[in-house]
Amino acid sequence: MKRREFIINSALALGGAAMLAGCGKKEVKKTEKQVIKRKFDNLEIPLIALGCMRLPMRSGKIDMVELDKMVEYSMAHGANYFDTAYMYVDGKSENAIGEILKQYPRESFFLTDKNPAYLVNSPSDVRKLFDEQLKKCQVEYFDNYMVHNINKNTIHNYRDNDMYGELLKLKKEGLIKHLGFSFHGDPNMLRQVIKEHKWDFCQLQINYLDWEVINAKELYEIADEAKVPVIVMEPLRGGGLCNLPQKAAEKLKAECPKDTQASFGLRWVTSKSRVFTILSGMSNLQQLKENIDTFTNFREFTQKEEQIANEIARIIQSQGAINCTACRYCMEVCPRGINIPAIFGLYNVYKSNGNGFMFNVNYEALKEDERADKCINCHLCSKNCPQGLDIPALLKKVDAEVKQAAKKG
Repeated sequence: MKRREFIINSALALGGAAMLAGCGKKEVKKTEKQVIKRKFDNLEIPLIALGCMRLPMRSGKIDMVELDKMVEYSMAHGANYFDTAYMYVDGKSENAIGEILKQYPRESFFLTDKNPAYLVNSPSDVRKLFDEQLKKCQVEYFDNYMVHNINKNTIHNYRDNDMYGELLKLKKEGLIKHLGFSFHGDPNMLRQVIKEHKWDFCQLQINYLDWEVINAKELYEIADEAKVPVIVMEPLRGGGLCNLPQKAAEKLKAECPKDTQASFGLRWVTSKSRVFTILSGMSNLQQLKENIDTFTNFREFTQKEEQIANEIARIIQSQGAINCTACRYCMEVCPRGINIPAIFGLYNVYKSNGNGFMFNVNYEALKEDERADKCINCHLCSKNCPQGLDIPALLKKVDAEVKQAAKKG
């Protein structure tokens, strides 16, 4: 076993995050094949970035060995852009990616973080949270920094506490290189937010299914018209576009045999010229390698493929699946701890393959107190859902179908 893996595994065996001090600074050894890049400000940014919301896990903890390998592979292929946030992976994402990245020279990577608007109740909270995040990530500055998740529930936190003004102070101090926001509201709200201040960029949920379903097309066009650069989140719909219904999967395979489901979805996003990087929440090294391969052996998305994407989106919508991206924002506020993303994920798979037996088996594997029938209809989850889902009603629907599937055996 390599010395480095021994150190990391030893730390994991003690039940803590891998402490990598003493491993020394890593030299970034570039491979011949580098991911394609786009211009942002005066920088060259990799078109694919590692989103740290769905990190590799082992025994309920972040798998630091796997994450270390993923970061090393990313850096070697020029995919040196990493995105984290205060609440990702139950608040542990920042510590984990910071612990890994501290091995590398600071100028060799781009790191993005976000100020959690829902926790900001006074202007002073902005800097307090920011300072905490710098410490957790073990850096002196953030390349890109955002007001996180502006939506109908956080817009007042953002405005009433002058979050933009407070973050602008930090930018003037050199602690933030570029200032932006991530967004989960409606088009009218986006127009207002963009007009209120001078933003360096914004982060939007864009993929070929949401292009029409949740107004992603209109949101993108608003940013494009205002000439605000765009970072894309959820390009594969929380993994949903890597698990297509059979009819959609067959069509993609027949029409685009060179593409995987993931590469097709990622390539579709690149057809939007205002986009300068795409965040993908990769959970293991194999996913990372496949996605990086898409951008080292890059092919432009064609007009014919655009038509195919539209047809696949219609097929997906016809299956009656739930419009959930597994962002887990609902889990932050659920008083009963119901595993909403897992429930909806199982339901969507069931709707795509019709296998009621496996649906029932997998559902029964959930902890009893995490299941749909434990919902108390408080609607806190719906208020926190970026997709605006009526989650209690959907949980009731899933519970009914679970019971029906159980009867059929």
